[in-house]
This record gives sequence, C-alpha cells and structure tokens, in this order.
Amino acid sequence: MSFLDSIKNKLKIKIKNNTFFSKQFGFESGIDITSDSQVLFRKNTVIKNIIFLSNIFYTLVFFLIALGDKSDWSTWVLTALLFPITFIVNSTLKKLIKKGPDDNMSQLIAMYVACFYMFLSAIIVYIKLYYKYDTNVYFKEAGYCLIYYSLAICSFYQDKKLLKNIFLWLFIIVTILHLIITYNIFETINSYDSMWEFISAYVTSNVFKDIILRTILLGLFMLVLYIYVSMAAYMQEERKKELMKRREVQEDFTNVVTKIFDVTLATNNMSDEEKKNLMTIATMSKKLASLLSLDIKKCDEIYNISKIHIDNKLNFNQSPDLSEDEKFESLRQQTELGSLMISRYQLSRKCEDIVRAALEGSDSDSFKEDIRKIQNNTESEIILICELYVTMRSVKSYKRPYNHQKAIQFMENQCKVYFDSMLFERFIRFASDFEAIYDEV
Repeated sequence: MSFLDSIKNKLKIKIKNNTFFSKQFGFESGIDITSDSQVLFRKNTVIKNIIFLSNIFYTLVFFLIALGDKSDWSTWVLTALLFPITFIVNSTLKKLIKKGPDDNMSQLIAMYVACFYMFLSAIIVYIKLYYKYDTNVYFKEAGYCLIYYSLAICSFYQDKKLLKNIFLWLFIIVTILHLIITYNIFETINSYDSMWEFISAYVTSNVFKDIILRTILLGLFMLVLYIYVSMAAYMQEERKKELMKRREVQEDFTNVVTKIFDVTLATNNMSDEEKKNLMTIATMSKKLASLLSLDIKKCDEIYNISKIHIDNKLNFNQSPDLSEDEKFESLRQQTELGSLMISRYQLSRKCEDIVRAALEGSDSDSFKEDIRKIQNNTESEIILICELYVTMRSVKSYKRPYNHQKAIQFMENQCKVYFDSMLFERFIRFASDFEAIYDEV
C-alpha cells in the first residue's frame, strides 16, 4: 500500500468514526424517545445548531455583498447588525434550552422563537437581495428560496399544531411580500384612473399569474411538508408505543426469568468438593478437546463452559442510571449466561441419569435413544464423558467411588453407546492422562 493510500484509508476511518455530526445534529442522540419533553429538548438543541450555521451563512452573504459595493453603506450596517442579532437570538435560545427537558414551557417557547427567527431572517435576506440585485433574477430567486428553507427546518419539529400556525402566518406574510416586494402593487396602481380598471388589468397580467403560481407552489410545498410531518409523527408515536410495550414485556420477562433462574440455578450451596470436581472436569474437557484437534479458541470455550457455575453468577438487578438500550443489552447478556448455565446443569443431570440407569439396570433401548437426543453435539459430549469419569471416581449418595480401572471398564461396558465412537476411543486411548489430571486436581 502506498503512502497516499494509507493516508486516504486513515482519513476514511477517522471520518467514519467521527461522532461530531451525531452529537450536534442527531435527533435521537442519547435520549429517551418515549419522553416528549426530552425529544423536544433534543430537537431544540439541534435546530439551535442549524440556526447558528444559517446565521454564519447569512452574515457571509451580506459581507460578500458589502465587499462588492463599498458605496452601499446600508449593507455594511445590516451586516454589522446581524452580529448582535445573531448573538441575542442564540443566547436567548441557549438560556431557554439550558433549563432542561423538565421545563417544558421553556422548550416550547424556544421552539417558537427558533421558528420565528428563521422566517424573519429569511425574509430580511430576501428583501435585501431583491433590492440589491433588482435586475438579477437569480439572486432574487435564491433569496426567495430561503423562505422554503426556513419552512423545511421548522418541519424538523414534527409538530402538526406548530406547522398549522406557521402555515397560516407565513401564507399571509408571503402574500404581502408578493404584493409589496416581489411585485410592488403601489407602483402600478397609480397609473390607472379607477380601481376597477386596475383590477381588470391586474388579474389578466403576467404579474398576477406569477403571484398565483408562487402561491400555489408554496401551498403545495406546505401540503407536502404537512403530509411528511404527519407520517413522521405517526411513525414516531407508533415507535414510542412499541418501545413502551417492549419495556413492559421486558420487565415482565425479567421477573419471570429471574424467578426461573433463581429456582433452577441454586449455586450458592455448592460445596468445595463439587467445585473441585467441576475444575477437574474443566481441565479434562480442555485436554480432550485438544486431543480431538479442536482449535485453541474452542478448547478455551469448552473449558469455560465446563466450570461456568464457579466463575459466573446471574444478576438481574439493573442500575436506574442505565438507558433502556443498555438495560435491554444487560438483560440479553444475563439471559444468555443463564441459558449456558442451565445447559451445563442439564449435562450434569444427563450424566447422573446415565449412571443411575446403568447401576439400576433401567437403561432400556428407549432410554438410551431419548438420552442421546439431549445436547447431541461434540462440545457437550466432551464435557459429558469427562463428567462421567469424575462421577464414577467420586463418592455419590447412590454409589461408592470406583478406582480408575473400574471406572474405565464401567464406561466401556455401559456408556459407550451415548458418545461418538471416535471421541470415546480417543478418551479411552489417553485414559492414563485423565487419571493423572484427576489425581493432581
């Protein structure tokens, strides 16, 4: 890889891992979406950042206009005035937003202030561009587009009531702009002798047609925005309901699972002898896994599962400081751990059932067929055969301890049918190694 390619890859990784955008402009960055106050607080924060960028853009526009025509002192004055106005607006928004999501009234005021300022600034820029470049249609229309830009930003709030109020006032204001700024009606009205003559000529003129077209386009844009906000608000509400249902189910599930695991996984009364046997089984399982040429990662996994009762304990008590996603992830991890522990207990129960059935002579063909279906995989068989050996060597309430030779003989005569032939033969071939492990541990 060349030096340039290396730099390019590093930049791609850095950009991909950069969290600046999500922190400054992510609408769901670390908030509880079921809380309307938190959602509004976050939206205000994001839109305040958008307004800040817009202010920089507007100031830059006026600055460039002023540089282009140094004789126009009004542009310099307007450019200079934008700084304190920008500062005051951002400062006001910041104070309102900083009161936090608990102060819902402050957040609502901040929302209306932000929307009002966006429209006011867009109209000011449009008027300035219109009079500054009255012969250049491109600049005038670019300023006109800022009105649509401000509408789009307000739609980010996804508040239908807010949009209705905005649409009503904006429709009135833009209509006035059309009649006074875009096409100054007072310049043409004086050229007619009567009002009826003016109206008759005006409604058939291209100016009136253009105003109607602009009004229709604005109305269509408002309609599309309203439909978008309605859909987004509906999806947000449904998502909120779904999340609340999930929390209820999660809480019920946690309670049920906790009770089940509390009853099933009684690990607190494990004796030192039982712990010692589990360590012996784990060491033997890892050894047998290596003899079967399993990779190191799989050998370690089998070793850890063999003694999972010693190393782990379930804890479903969740900190209230955790987010809902963190609580769900914690629950998932604990449930997976509990599932592994229950599977390990099932193997111990399977081992005891095999030994008891063999000693009592109740290991019928149907019993053998049923017992083989339980955890019928290589990893489980590795642990099971090692536990069988340790069980035969240990003292149990239903049997006396066997020496190594008698334990191996019992396994060959009574237990071979439960295992894969290659696995069983490998265990028997290296039986002396397992005897050494048992004696050492």
